[in-house]
Amino acid sequence: MTIRVLMLVYRRPDLTPEQFRKHYEEIHMPLTREIAGDTFPISHIRRYIPRSASSQNSSDGKEQYPAIVAGGNPADVQVDCVTELIFRDKEHLQSYFEMPHAPGAAARLEAEAENFAAKYPTIIVEDCMETTPASTV
Repeated sequence: MTIRVLMLVYRRPDLTPEQFRKHYEEIHMPLTREIAGDTFPISHIRRYIPRSASSQNSSDGKEQYPAIVAGGNPADVQVDCVTELIFRDKEHLQSYFEMPHAPGAAARLEAEAENFAAKYPTIIVEDCMETTPASTV
């Protein structure tokens, strides 16, 4: 049974959304693949939250790039990327998360992540339910 992990990745406030995405794709992902080796997930999906191309100043004077939303308040959307990792099974998941504990690997990845991410809570998702037009309730 596959195991899914969601990471909610928040952009560092001093980066534009484009700088965040470019760094994640061109620097962080190649390093992650290199360090993970055979433990790399069978899928590593990054879903970037669309944001306004022009910045707006918030009440605290920081530049903000409002999320483009289908409903609700754009200011409520603080996450910049929802990353989904898919593993073959629990053993694969465990080996991937043990990988950063190899000598020096954790420090390299954590130091590199600080270059673009403010925080990235990581959640294991065990039950995935999907409803399609053909589904029965």
